[in-house]
Amino acid sequence: MKKRVIRVGLDFDGVVAYNPFRVIRAPIKWFKREVLGIHKLTFFVPKNWWQRILWSVVHESSVFPAKGVDLLREMAKRDDMEFHLVTARYGFLKDNLENWLDKYRVRNLFKSININEDQEQPHVYKLEVIERLKLDYYVEDNLDIVTFVVEKTRAKIFWIYNFMDKRHEYPFKFLYLGAALEAIGL
Repeated sequence: MKKRVIRVGLDFDGVVAYNPFRVIRAPIKWFKREVLGIHKLTFFVPKNWWQRILWSVVHESSVFPAKGVDLLREMAKRDDMEFHLVTARYGFLKDNLENWLDKYRVRNLFKSININEDQEQPHVYKLEVIERLKLDYYVEDNLDIVTFVVEKTRAKIFWIYNFMDKRHEYPFKFLYLGAALEAIGL
């Protein structure tokens, strides 16, 4: 009898790659809602060359693997698990992403690498990929994306929180990737 394979999707920035600047999400969210009056979930999509350069610089802050990548390496060897990278990074950041994956020798850990090449809204894109891949678990560090997808998919959504978001209640929240993988692998 064939053993059931557990399909796990992992976000990149803030989950697989440590990104210290993800703590600014809370102040940005507050500014958008309280000052600009924007309550609908939307993400900035760079349209011209200078916005893309700025966006590229911002994403260079994902400087090294997150705590738990060693456990990911071990779990990726298992026959009953497969991992998929699901990043909302826009297509113009593809080379940057691939260079990072090669530098830290993690590309081969993923059965698929899914990049938002059509510049869709990140939350919409990620939900589509979660459903298309029929993931059992998805690990994400953006609380807005977590709350958007959790009600729309059968996958169990795990949240990697940071100290700015710690006060938010969520049943599957973890401080780092390794803790989330331990919960999945049990």
